[in-house]
Amino acid sequence: MMSPDQVSVGVLVTAVPRDAVDEAVEVCGVGERRKGGKLPPHVTSYLTLGMCLFPDDDYAEVAAKVTGSLDRFGCWDAAWAPPSASGITQARKRLGRAVMAEVFERVAGQVATPSTRGAWLRGRLLLAVDGFEVDVPDTEDNAAEFDYAGSGEKRSAFPKIRVVALAECGTHAFRAAEVGGWAAGERTLARGVLMRLRRDEVLTADRGFYSFDNWGLAAGTGGDLIWRAPTGL
Repeated sequence: MMSPDQVSVGVLVTAVPRDAVDEAVEVCGVGERRKGGKLPPHVTSYLTLGMCLFPDDDYAEVAAKVTGSLDRFGCWDAAWAPPSASGITQARKRLGRAVMAEVFERVAGQVATPSTRGAWLRGRLLLAVDGFEVDVPDTEDNAAEFDYAGSGEKRSAFPKIRVVALAECGTHAFRAAEVGGWAAGERTLARGVLMRLRRDEVLTADRGFYSFDNWGLAAGTGGDLIWRAPTGL
């Protein structure tokens, strides 16, 4: 019998197939530098995803869970010992940040089925656009890139990123996402996801996303819009 952790990694590898990871690595130009290394780009990619699955675990714990299960899917050599924390750090630096965004673009898609409750409105797939904040490690690079929320005594303890995502209402699965620093406005970031709407889909949004340009951009896709309008519009 498999443990819940093994099931989680199994679902991860099924949802993010090896081919998609390899293609993303190739597109980003960060292929394996030497043959036989314990942390080729595809393994580092799955380790990075594993850290999102198990956020309370340290590098070594995540590596033990992920590499043990990856062996079953042909992504890891069982004869290798789990990589060290320092080895994972160096491998993540070599991988860079573009690969994960490329992987997302290759695997994100419709998850809802005709029987998914709350996913449909009169035969059209129901979507929503919304934003949220995420804390990132308190490093000089992250602070410079993303900044903190507030200032002085009210400044946040960690730098924050702002994410605006296009998601299915029935499954909450992301279809597209834009990431920016704390100062980036949700309305501005939304432009990158509104154009991903398709015909025969319905997009809901709250009043904070409305602007003449955003409405026109979303309507131009051929999708249907149900948005709350600002007071006095």
